Amino acid sequence: MLNFFDTIPIPTIVVNNENNIVFINQNGLRFLELTTQDFVLQPIIYLLPEIEIGELKNKAHFTTTYKNSIGVNEYINIQFDSTTIQNIEYKLFYIKEFSPKYLDTDKSDAENTIELQNKLLFSKNKELEQFTHIISHDLQEPLLSLISYSKLLEDEYQDKLDEEGKIFVQFINKSAIRMQNLIFGLSQLARINKREDILLTDISNLMQEVKDDLSSIINKYNAIITFENLPSIICYPTYIRLLFQNLISNAIKFSKQGIQPKIQISYSERETDWLFQVKDNGIGIDSKNSQQIFLIFKRLHSDKDYSGNGIGLAHCKKIIEIHNGKIWVDSIVGEGSTFNFTIPKKI
Repeated sequence: MLNFFDTIPIPTIVVNNENNIVFINQNGLRFLELTTQDFVLQPIIYLLPEIEIGELKNKAHFTTTYKNSIGVNEYINIQFDSTTIQNIEYKLFYIKEFSPKYLDTDKSDAENTIELQNKLLFSKNKELEQFTHIISHDLQEPLLSLISYSKLLEDEYQDKLDEEGKIFVQFINKSAIRMQNLIFGLSQLARINKREDILLTDISNLMQEVKDDLSSIINKYNAIITFENLPSIICYPTYIRLLFQNLISNAIKFSKQGIQPKIQISYSERETDWLFQVKDNGIGIDSKNSQQIFLIFKRLHSDKDYSGNGIGLAHCKKIIEIHNGKIWVDSIVGEGSTFNFTIPKKI
């Protein structure tokens, strides 16, 4: 009966007349890092210990405390409402965000500012996790149905469709698959925020793994990948591996017709960072597009010429940003491109 609250995009806690929690929607569970068993049928004060139930009727909005998963009290902003379902009245607590209003007067302005920024960042990361979950699961399900039924329609009613009908069904199927790929790319982009452990990583060994991963496309285009004695650096190795995969696969994909793709990876050590370069002999990029190519969904070519979803270089930019580095491209149309990126020695 209460499952329809899962359709609400805002984290929601549902409380009965006895002031016990009877339901927490999926967004609420993710936001508060709970399981369904944690507080269901427990008094609301166990979860929000400072609220005064008797005073809530006069408060549409209020701020209270919540003890998070690591035992630290957080202030959260709540919108309060009530509803009646099948003659049963329920209290609804909509969690809006972590509140920046309460600062410790015993701390300096700088400490309070850092604490405030950390709380806001934590809140934004929670929102991003919810967004990622919706992308990864909720949006995928109707797309899978659309792909399955359009394929079934194409297979089962092949003899009953005229040529125009067949074209329409194929268009629906291809569009749904493209949307599925875009959603997958977005979910991958969002997950880059979830940082792994920083490790000392041998980039030469990592590059050999990248070559193995890309062996199919390398062999298909007879591409040559060269690198020598790349350094060991402090980084997030999974992300750096993805970075090189994207840059190399792009270099191969955007090669000139009839010309063997050649990609050279080099580096130089500087005082505070490492400068890496991925140089190719491909079609090149017009200088007017040198910044736009890192924008999500920004594509310079049609699907007919070069396949893709316009997310790969956005991935690269975000990976470099979480390393506190910079990425840019130097290119001449028709002569190839050199993608440059820096990784600080201290992240």
